[in-house]
Amino acid sequence: MAVLDQPQPDLLATSQPEPDCTRKERRLGLVLSGGAFFAGYVLSAGPAVFMVEKFDLPMIGSIVQVLYAPLVLIVKLKVPVLAPVIQAYVELFR
Repeated sequence: MAVLDQPQPDLLATSQPEPDCTRKERRLGLVLSGGAFFAGYVLSAGPAVFMVEKFDLPMIGSIVQVLYAPLVLIVKLKVPVLAPVIQAYVELFR
């Protein structure tokens, strides 16, 4: 019974606390997250246009119009680098 009375060591506890993230690491994380979000947003425009044209659902069409209005504005304003790339990419799905 003497073995059961002894306190057992906590195997999950560490003797040193984990270091906090530095400001540079936080900024890098935010920049990478923002970049990934923007890339996903732009890359999802083509499949969204395909689905709207293929299935002809008016409710989804209006949602897509509102959701991708910033990209449509970029194309209409003919922003030098972005507009042709976005337009060419979306045309792949038509």
